[in-house]
Amino acid sequence: MVALFVTLDTIMISRAGLNFNEYLNLLKLRHDEKDKSFPYEIDPRYFKRLLEDKFIVQKVELNADGGEVYYVLGPEGLKLFEGDDLFEEFFALYPSYVETGLGRRAISAKDPNSISGKATHDIWKRVTKNKPHLQRKIINCLKNELEHRKTNNSMAYLQGIDTWLRQATWEKWDTVSDEKNNNTSIKL
Repeated sequence: MVALFVTLDTIMISRAGLNFNEYLNLLKLRHDEKDKSFPYEIDPRYFKRLLEDKFIVQKVELNADGGEVYYVLGPEGLKLFEGDDLFEEFFALYPSYVETGLGRRAISAKDPNSISGKATHDIWKRVTKNKPHLQRKIINCLKNELEHRKTNNSMAYLQGIDTWLRQATWEKWDTVSDEKNNNTSIKL
């Protein structure tokens, strides 16, 4: 027997105003559109609200027997799974090179549409899984690291962009902004 594990982002589901059954219906439709299997039976009891809020839309396919009614993701459902890709913002922030004591060291492609830039975008998609909140978190962590490295004159130690993403280096810089806010002192 093969086990299937699905990780549900409860915060994202809650922000979308969905319950778990509504979300699972949408997830099943998403898998069906991509011709992937997902062992869940669609429950039409939840379609009314999903239709009203444009998470799904009804389609009719005409055939010799009349018409067949089916459902696909609507504009709100597509937003839920695709989200906004913040790669361009991330890529623009990441320096293309750093100065070392011996000269310049390339750490990122200059053009996001280059072969190397597209490879980085693939890594970005794999790491963030189209989750806008995670993408925003990564960008904020990058800003924290860049600010720290510029202040301490340690830009030469910045990792290459692909390594930075693959090794989840942003996690090391996630608490830096919290520490800055907590360490504010007043001089008398």
